[in-house]
Amino acid sequence: MDDSKLLEGKVALITGASRGIGAGIAAYFATRGAKIALVARTLEPQPGMSGSLQETAETIRESGGDCLCIRANLADPTDRARIIPAVIDHFGRLDILVNNAAWCRFIPIWQVTPKHWHLAFEMNVIAPQTLSQQAVEHMKTQGAGWILNISSATSDMPPSAPYDSDSRAVQFNRDGHPTLYGTTKAALERLSAGWAVELSPDNIAINSLAPVGVVLSEGAMALNNYSDDDHVESVATMAEAALQLCSKPPTLCSGLNARSIPLLESLGIPIP
Repeated sequence: MDDSKLLEGKVALITGASRGIGAGIAAYFATRGAKIALVARTLEPQPGMSGSLQETAETIRESGGDCLCIRANLADPTDRARIIPAVIDHFGRLDILVNNAAWCRFIPIWQVTPKHWHLAFEMNVIAPQTLSQQAVEHMKTQGAGWILNISSATSDMPPSAPYDSDSRAVQFNRDGHPTLYGTTKAALERLSAGWAVELSPDNIAINSLAPVGVVLSEGAMALNNYSDDDHVESVATMAEAALQLCSKPPTLCSGLNARSIPLLESLGIPIP
C-alpha cells in the first residue's frame, strides 16, 4: 500500500521535537502529509547543544511540509495549558498527539531526591496525562483521534534472584540505575492502556511505543548509559512504528504497549 500521503489533512502535535526520536517522528509524519506542531524548550540552536525546534522546522519546510513551533517547558503546568489552544488556533484541528518529551536521569535509587522524583513524574506521566485530557475533547468532536505515548524498555521488570552476574539485564538494572526512569515509563504504559479501554467507544486510539533497545539520539549519547552489547536501532525505526500506530483504525489498533521492531515485523513492514 502507498502510504506517502497516509496522514494527508491531519494535524500532529509532537512533544520533545527539537532532537532525537521526537524530531525524527515529526519530520517523518510531515513527509506523509501531516501538518506538524513542534513542542520543546529549545527554540533556537544553542552553542554546545545539538538540536532545536527551528532546526526540525527547517527540515520539515525544506521537504515542503507545514509546521508550527511552540516553545514550552512541559514540567510547567502554565506552559502545558497553552499548547493545545495554540495548535487549534493555528491549524483549526488536532488529530494526533505524540507524547515524546521525557526527563531522564540514571541515578542510584537510594540517591533519588524529591526534586528528581517530582521532575520524572511531572514530565513522564503528568504531562502526557494533561495534554491527552486537553487533546481528547477536540478528537471527540472530530470523531477520531490518535494518542501515542513514547515509553522505554526500562519499564520491563528486572530479573529476580538468584542473579546471574553475566546477564546483561542484571548488569544494566544493577549498575545502570534505570529504576526511577523505568518506574515512570511503567506508569505511562499502564496509563495508556487505561485510556485506551475507557475511550474505546469514542474512536480514539491510545497506544504506547518503546524501542527494543538503544536509539542513539542526542540524549542517549549524552547520557552514555549503554554498551556495545546493547541492541541499537535507528530513529527511523521508531518513526515508522509510530506512523503505524497513529494511522490504523482505532477500533483495530488501540491499547498496545508495543515495541518497535516486533510491531513492524508483525505488520510485515521492513525495518528501516
